[in-house]
Amino acid sequence: MGGMAHHWRKALILCASILAIPGCATLPAPRTGLPPTRNTGGESSFESDIKKIQGMYTRGEYARAIESLSRIHEPELRNSEKTEYWNLKGLVRLAEKNPNAAIINFKRALQFNPFPDHQPYYQFNLATAYLDAGKPAESKKAADSIPIDEMGSTDRKKVIALRERVNKILAGQGDQKALPEGAQATPTPVAMVTPTPPPAMELYSGPVNRKRIGVLLPLSGKYENFGKRVQRAVELAFQSSTDEQSKSFELIPVDSGDSAESHEVALKKLVEEQEVIAVIGPLLGKHLDSLRNKAAFYQIPLISVAQVQGDADPQIFSCSISIQDQAARIAKYAVQTLGLTRFAILGPDNKAGEEMAHAFWTELERLNGEVKAFELYDPDLTDFREPVDKTLGLFYTETRAKELQELAEKRKELNITRKTMKTQQYFNLPPVMDFEAVFIADEARTAGQVIPTFAYRDAKGLKYLGISSWNSPQLIQRAGDLVEGAAFPVAFNTLNPPEETKQFYDLFHSTHSSYPGELEAVAFDAAVLVLETLKEAPGTRGEFTSRLEARKNVPGATGSLNVVGHRCSRNLDLYRVKKGAFEPVGEP
Repeated sequence: MGGMAHHWRKALILCASILAIPGCATLPAPRTGLPPTRNTGGESSFESDIKKIQGMYTRGEYARAIESLSRIHEPELRNSEKTEYWNLKGLVRLAEKNPNAAIINFKRALQFNPFPDHQPYYQFNLATAYLDAGKPAESKKAADSIPIDEMGSTDRKKVIALRERVNKILAGQGDQKALPEGAQATPTPVAMVTPTPPPAMELYSGPVNRKRIGVLLPLSGKYENFGKRVQRAVELAFQSSTDEQSKSFELIPVDSGDSAESHEVALKKLVEEQEVIAVIGPLLGKHLDSLRNKAAFYQIPLISVAQVQGDADPQIFSCSISIQDQAARIAKYAVQTLGLTRFAILGPDNKAGEEMAHAFWTELERLNGEVKAFELYDPDLTDFREPVDKTLGLFYTETRAKELQELAEKRKELNITRKTMKTQQYFNLPPVMDFEAVFIADEARTAGQVIPTFAYRDAKGLKYLGISSWNSPQLIQRAGDLVEGAAFPVAFNTLNPPEETKQFYDLFHSTHSSYPGELEAVAFDAAVLVLETLKEAPGTRGEFTSRLEARKNVPGATGSLNVVGHRCSRNLDLYRVKKGAFEPVGEP
């Protein structure tokens, strides 16, 4: 039965239309196959909705399709459904001639796809979107990574045709556009396929000590300093509680080390030996994925302080500064207060960068803002000229051949033979600035390098928008006057603090003779939420989870806390740069 389901899945995803492109081999439209869903005893609401939206897409009703997709609550979908959701949204965006948005959508489809044999086809979509966005180098990278040996002969030929097309463009022998003007992909409507559900996982059923809380942090190794900062804040929350009941609770810290294996060993020790009812940790997002299966097996809630939040999970709560809260706050300020409508987005090509870029883009769409440029760069990059040049239309100069020819004619007319400070305007293309603001989804140190690069490329008059980690002196130290007016959300507002923040700040300083930062504030918040949940005396890990899910209006170091969708939601403030310093932004 499992083999038959696999056969039908593969047959299903191979359904696609083909578009003829002048001057080259036949190039297929993006893939539109539907991943399988679990057996739900009939057609689910999601299946019904997605079929209707496919029909809108087929009929060219793209605005209706996007509106209908926006009404589906994506965080609640299973991974296979998320893949289908993002793939279809990418196809609509590509048909709307918005390939930059399609790139993010297809990346999300790839991220959630649980079926390895479907991966090549979603990768093909991504390569097609890159090509249509005028990014042949990225298209080549995506297309070259497709394992064509695992594909049928017909689909293998389509990938080869795409690769040949990209190579011609990079060699200056082909037209930049991936699809002819007016062409659009048309999916073949297909039925959903239901595979055999996997066997149920046997769950751990050991004893639970409802008074014990585990603390899973790196207390040695390269992250030791950060781990101990979190530990101090967690312990302070328990020690400072005035509730008599709190004195009976016991914190059990265990060194998680640096590796995925050591994290799993530490979690096993906390559950099987110490019998804890819940765990505060881990510290780093990269260890969340490695702990998901273990947390599911033990049915134990993890209260994470990792910046990267990942996908919603029944056992994992994120207490870091919510990406959704940050994106909503800065997007609302940019559109509704500053009156901006056109944006560029830059960020690191990693999970944190993609999550933040996606969240900000989603908020802009909701507010009727428009993304005109989008670039993800290597997280280890130190020279940002390439991503900035791509954003400003200065990297793929073959697309601006007419302007280059006009500059050459002007140099000839004026007898200019050498490039100098005075004559560079006759050699350099001007930046294409069809956006008013740049959102940089990276930390202050990096943003402080990216912003001067825009100025170096003569991109003036732009507004810069960022994330909570911009709350660092490095932003101004590196970017200087160029960052004047830049704005970003803050959770730990120490310039104009609410009463809860002031109390925590003073308590921490009087206890440790040092000043807390955002990391300590977030850790304190996590511990406070755990304490409030413990006071309700949950007897099992399942009861603890359900009661933590219900926490609302809990006073914490960053103000009032609410648990929404397993994330810690906060009302964020805003800072901006004014005359070389940060100041709170007063808004109605």
